[in-house]
Amino acid sequence: MPKSMTGYGRGTCAGPGFTLTVEARSTNHRYRDINVRAPRELSELEDRLRALVAGGLARGHVDVTVTLEEAGAALKTVDVRPELAEAYHRAAKDLAARVGLSGEIGIEALLALPDVVSVKAVPLDTNAVWRVLEEAAREAMEALGAMRAAEGDALARDLIHRTRQIEQLIARISGRAPVVAEEFRARLDARLREILADVPVDETRIAMEAAIYADKSNITEELVRLRSHIAQVHSVIEQAEPAGRRLEFLVQEMHRETNTIGSKSQDTEISHMVVEIKSELEKIREQIQNIE
Repeated sequence: MPKSMTGYGRGTCAGPGFTLTVEARSTNHRYRDINVRAPRELSELEDRLRALVAGGLARGHVDVTVTLEEAGAALKTVDVRPELAEAYHRAAKDLAARVGLSGEIGIEALLALPDVVSVKAVPLDTNAVWRVLEEAAREAMEALGAMRAAEGDALARDLIHRTRQIEQLIARISGRAPVVAEEFRARLDARLREILADVPVDETRIAMEAAIYADKSNITEELVRLRSHIAQVHSVIEQAEPAGRRLEFLVQEMHRETNTIGSKSQDTEISHMVVEIKSELEKIREQIQNIE
C-alpha cells in the first residue's frame, strides 16, 4: 500500500546527564527535503541525523527538531578565578581607603564581577551522544512511518473507490456508444426524407455517412486505454514501493483519454458522463498529491 507524505513522530532517549528528544513532522513535497534544527552542541551530528531520516523517506518535506535537556549540572562546569577575585578585592579596599569609605565587600559582589566566574559546557563524547540521538531519531521515524502508512492506507481505499466509480461510467459509455451511431443514422434518414419529400432517399449514401460518423466518433481505443490505466492504478496501489509519481502519470494519461472521448463524442449523455469522470479524476489528482 502507498504511504502518505503527512505525518508526525516523536522519540526520546536518555544519556549520561542529558535527554534527547527528536520530533519529525512531514508534509507533501515534490522531492525529498529534510530540514534539521538541533542545539549548537549537536551541530556536527546533523549530517548523520539527516542521512538516517532520508533512509526512511522517498519524498516529502520533513522538519526534524532535536531538543537537549540537561540533568542538573552534568553538562556544565564552573570555572572560578580566585586570583582575579583577590585583585578585585585589593583594588576595592585601596579605593575605599583612599576615598574614606568603610565596609566589607561581600562574596556575592565578588562573584558578580566580570570574568571571576565562568560557566563552560563539558565537551560531549560525540559517539556516545550519537547513540542516544540515533535511538531517539529511530523511535521518531518509526512513529512517523506508522502514521504515514495509516493515512496512506486510507488514501488507497479512497482511490480504489473513485476508480470503481470511473469504471462504472466507462461501462455506461461503452453501452451508449453503439446507440449513438444508430441514432445519428436515424436522424439523418428522417432529415433527408423531410427535405426531399417525395424524392427517393439514397440508402447507400445514408449508410456511408453513418459509417463516416461512426468512424470519427469511435472511442473504443480510448475506453480500452482508460480501463488499462485503471488496472495499472490498482496494481501500483498494491505494491510497497513509492507510488506517487507513477499515479500522477497514470491520472494525467486518464485525463488525456477522457478529453479525447469528450471531443469525439457529440452525444449529450456521453458528455455528461465525461464530466463526471473528470470530476472523479480531479479528486484523485488532489489525493495523490499527498502520496509518497
